[in-house]
Amino acid sequence: MFANKKAWFSDSVSPTFREFWLLECGILTGWRTADYLFSEDATHPDTLRIFRSEAYLWEKVTVFHSFFLNACQKRKSIKSVSIGHYVLPPVPVQDAVRNVIGRFIWEYEEDQPGARESFTIRAEAKCGID
Repeated sequence: MFANKKAWFSDSVSPTFREFWLLECGILTGWRTADYLFSEDATHPDTLRIFRSEAYLWEKVTVFHSFFLNACQKRKSIKSVSIGHYVLPPVPVQDAVRNVIGRFIWEYEEDQPGARESFTIRAEAKCGID
């Protein structure tokens, strides 16, 4: 699903999501070279550093909530999930958005049982790594 795509994960993200990324043949990298940036907490220090970076201010990077990966796993597809629903903005933007539309999609998902799926297939076998 994520073959040859690079992702950075905040320390706020459950290791389960990193494991799933690797299971689906994704690559882990630093945030400056990643195709995807994942966090679960807009106030986490590593995520705040990104929000304060020139790359973020110039709209060159976007942070996504890691529950995007959960949705992809459930649908067994990246193409059937709108990543735009999983944008994780800074807290002041979240507050302004909540005042207009209510909860974010990942906040609904957090309330669901099994929100953090367990992935047990070995990544090496699926990705062809010996």
